[in-house]
Amino acid sequence: MSPYTAAEVKGRARLCARVAAALLLLQVAPAQAEVSAPVARNLPAPGTYVLHRIQRVPEISLLDAAATPVELSAYTRGAVTALGFFYGHCADPAGCPVAWSAFEAARDAAQHDPLIAARLRLVFVSLDPERDTPAVMRLLESNEKGRETNVSWSFLTGASERALTPLLRAMGQDVAYETNDAGQRSGTVNHMLKVFLIDPDGWVREIYSTAFLTPEGLLNDARTLAMEFPSASNRIAGP
Repeated sequence: MSPYTAAEVKGRARLCARVAAALLLLQVAPAQAEVSAPVARNLPAPGTYVLHRIQRVPEISLLDAAATPVELSAYTRGAVTALGFFYGHCADPAGCPVAWSAFEAARDAAQHDPLIAARLRLVFVSLDPERDTPAVMRLLESNEKGRETNVSWSFLTGASERALTPLLRAMGQDVAYETNDAGQRSGTVNHMLKVFLIDPDGWVREIYSTAFLTPEGLLNDARTLAMEFPSASNRIAGP
């Protein structure tokens, strides 16, 4: 059974968004009114710079929100993909809530941009499969799908922590699961926030940390990749 009720999960989603929105507002308040204009943030025009290949996204099997085994490549190929690692219990205002808020803002802005509206895909992969079961992912995903948008946002989890380990190692995502004096999990997962921008061929082209993750920066880079891959599509191929 899921450790959360539907109300708890949706409440957590809204809380994360509000906390992160407030945090980002404090960080970028002077430019908030012009978030859609790259010049307001001194960003180069999309397509005028190169995002180099950093690393290949590994092949690994995960679980989607329907508890169906899926290959991560189904979510990181064919589209311009922003992939972030998160977990439902995260309360660190400089962690998961920042990624959540950035993804929501990027999605809302992208749906009005014909260049990336149907090319951008958002993916969250849980760091805590024990608690973030497919049922929890389904509630989170349905909460985000309640908005009219062409931008795809999927929530994935692992069959177990052990099954997730090869992906975390390959992506350079360090995690530490806190335990109490009895050796039992406390529910806290210590991790550095990382969001990976992936091209349609499955190559990581940019990695954002808390200090560099902003909706306008993410979208600027996504537009650059969309121009490089005009045939990209965020539709997820069936099995």
